[in-house]
Amino acid sequence: MKRYLFLLLTGLVAPAWAQKSVRLSGGLQLYGGLYQAHGIEPRNNTTPFGINGQVTLSLPGGVSLPFALTVGNQGVSFRQPFNQFGVSPQYKWITLHAGYRNVTFSPFTLAGHTFLGGGVELNPGKLRLGAVYGRFNKAIQTDLVNPDVIPAFQRTGYSVKIGYGSPTSYVDLVMLKAGDALSSVANPVSSETVTLQPAENMILGLTSRFRIGKRLSGELDGAVSAYSRDIRSEEVHLEESVWLKVFRPFFTPRLSSQLTQALQAGLAYRDRVFSLKLQYKRIDPNFQSMGAYYFQSDIESYTVSPGLTLAGGKILVVGSYGIQRDNLAANKNARTGRRIGSLVLALNPSPRFGADIQFANYGITQQAGLRPVIDTLKLAQNNLSASANLRYLIQNESVNHQLTLSGTYQQLTDLNTRTARFTENRNTNGSIGYFLTQTPGQWGINAVVSYTHTQLPDGQLLRFYGPTIGGNRAFLRKKMTTSLNLSYLVNEQDGRQGSIRTGNLSLGYKVTPKQTATLLGNYLKTETGIAGQAFDELRASLGYALQF
Repeated sequence: MKRYLFLLLTGLVAPAWAQKSVRLSGGLQLYGGLYQAHGIEPRNNTTPFGINGQVTLSLPGGVSLPFALTVGNQGVSFRQPFNQFGVSPQYKWITLHAGYRNVTFSPFTLAGHTFLGGGVELNPGKLRLGAVYGRFNKAIQTDLVNPDVIPAFQRTGYSVKIGYGSPTSYVDLVMLKAGDALSSVANPVSSETVTLQPAENMILGLTSRFRIGKRLSGELDGAVSAYSRDIRSEEVHLEESVWLKVFRPFFTPRLSSQLTQALQAGLAYRDRVFSLKLQYKRIDPNFQSMGAYYFQSDIESYTVSPGLTLAGGKILVVGSYGIQRDNLAANKNARTGRRIGSLVLALNPSPRFGADIQFANYGITQQAGLRPVIDTLKLAQNNLSASANLRYLIQNESVNHQLTLSGTYQQLTDLNTRTARFTENRNTNGSIGYFLTQTPGQWGINAVVSYTHTQLPDGQLLRFYGPTIGGNRAFLRKKMTTSLNLSYLVNEQDGRQGSIRTGNLSLGYKVTPKQTATLLGNYLKTETGIAGQAFDELRASLGYALQF
């Protein structure tokens, strides 16, 4: 069967492969070095050495087979990360899928879940057709040798798509049907920690992208999911709704079945000056799809995102405000609400000066659900953050000067006075930097001074501050590159003062366009202010790399 499938694929896509050949590319790196440590247990061999190799075999049709090999006194490893191998060759408006594939038809139906099987997508003109079939989960057995292995049933399924439109404006209807094979696991037994139940799922979904004129666009994704947690449960005969009538030929309602819905929609307007996007999302509690890995269910949200472009693009203002809540079925003890707002201001009045300012506020509160909210446990917090980045550039024919100034502020405020002393914190960070670069790119130097101040919930203060300086230079018509970076960071905590000193040296020489020799050095010295906790490390390595 596999042989016939391979012949079919190569036969259909042969015209697209005719002018392409097999290519081999990759690289080989040899390295050797020294390592010394004082004050701590060594974290490396004293004389590490080895060889690394990466090879990629590129076949016609866009198929790539990567290999990686590492051999040295730190161990041996071989990787060929295509145990889950698959191909999706294309020819004109035909796309075939074979092997392990990740296909997406819509966000709420088949949405990137890996399956082993085959499929086809056809797009003649504006017609959009697709179908896949395969194994979505492999059966996993438990035994006495591997008691910690989580068992699983083999899961197979298929999905079909039919739609009309272009890649940017279309309407697609999607169906997905998948289920577990009860016979794929011998003696399925549930325990206190693992519940093994054969499930079944069918979903009908719609996805659309559209444009109205040149300035208005929209998106719509919706789905209805019928999900049985245990196909061994008793069948039920209910007064059929419209959806049950549609599902019944393919799905059997049971005591463990649940019918849920998901919807997300957006409408956007954009012109040269103003933009606005409105978004809505609602996903029922326990909404699931066997064609996707995860959904954040039990959520409803509204978001509005306006934007302004002024002064010919020199001023950009973008904002966003959203409201989110859960407990849509009103069956939880409490309802959690969130309010999220953000504002971004970008100023670029001239090529020399620019500024980016960001502000965000995130609030979360709880309201009574089935039961009153206990004051000592009530969640009511506000997270405020702000940042600013300023830059000033001076350019001339020989060198560029750039001065940067940045700062961030973050504060978590707990509105519950009973828990505030355990949760509230504040963080401030600032830095100023200077960068000097020769215009042709032969050399450059930089210097940065940073400061961080953190206040923890218990009133404890942390401070980190210090400079970093560095430089780089190219020689021999840029065949040789060098760089050196040094930093000294002071940390203060509980009345103790420590420091972290680092130094990094790099030398590189390009022997040929595809061969490079490197010399690397790194030094780290840490002092915590506590006796017996200081240490230092020295690393050095010499390497030779070959590309082909």
